[in-house]
Amino acid sequence: MAQKIKVLVVDDQPLVLDILSKGLVQDPEIEISGTATDGYLALNMINRSKPDVIILDMEMPRMNGIQFLHQLNATTPIPTIVLSALTDPNSKITQDAFDAGAVDFLPKPSSGARGLLELIKQLWIKIKIAATKDVSHLKKPLQSYKLPSNVLDRKATTKNIILGMGAMGVTDNPEQHLKIFALGSCIGLTLFCPSKNVVGLSHVALPASKTDAKKAEDLPGYFGDTAVSALLGKMSEYGCMPNMIFAKIAGGAKTQVELGDFFNIGQKNIISVKSSLIKHQIKLLAEDVGGEISRTVFVKGGDKYLTIHHPSKGNWQI
Repeated sequence: MAQKIKVLVVDDQPLVLDILSKGLVQDPEIEISGTATDGYLALNMINRSKPDVIILDMEMPRMNGIQFLHQLNATTPIPTIVLSALTDPNSKITQDAFDAGAVDFLPKPSSGARGLLELIKQLWIKIKIAATKDVSHLKKPLQSYKLPSNVLDRKATTKNIILGMGAMGVTDNPEQHLKIFALGSCIGLTLFCPSKNVVGLSHVALPASKTDAKKAEDLPGYFGDTAVSALLGKMSEYGCMPNMIFAKIAGGAKTQVELGDFFNIGQKNIISVKSSLIKHQIKLLAEDVGGEISRTVFVKGGDKYLTIHHPSKGNWQI
């Protein structure tokens, strides 16, 4: 039997801890190595619980989630998925969490326990992908951080629209960036429509939608064989037809972890996205794929290039 993925869940609400713990272990590839109600307790549990992935709330007593990330990544980076009511795609707090070393995020459902149950299936996939990410480059000097105390500051937004796994975005705004942090085996699929100054970006996590038909329907950007069609549909709302569009892709790195069907996921994602582009007769003009580096990518309205970033390599464009 393949080794299970160990998950540490950090949230100050006991009900949330209970629901997540019981729900996540329904996937036979996942086990809960520990739970904690604040960042201090979680940090003290790291050496004992040895998690492969951390699920992290933001608002907690004594030490909030971003303070925890700064402490964690100063010594022992571990792939962390932020789960909080504060993390919207364009939220300043979401940006701060990724800057501190988060690898993915999900907004916490407002419908309470029932919504959390619906969230479990998303977390199953996100945990498996997060466990394959090489986060060694996230190690950085310790920084201080204080979560904003008033409502207006907590709702502050940025010009970045951050796309978690499976998310996609389209913009014609030259002041608005679509951004994906730390692509490992995932693909940043970018479509350009220069005549309309429109760009689209999708965060592809898995190659084949047949693994989860319901998720493919709800979140087609997750899969290489559905993301192209879905992104084309969104861009058509801006007047972009397929013959006006070209593509560039980045990511698909070889990971250091072998996890059952997720083995060699980067190469499978590359093949799936390229096959779908051919199917839809979209020209692929450039790619930066494979290797073993984790890439952050971003693009804004009117761009004709995809910008790629790596901490030790800086920025480059394709």
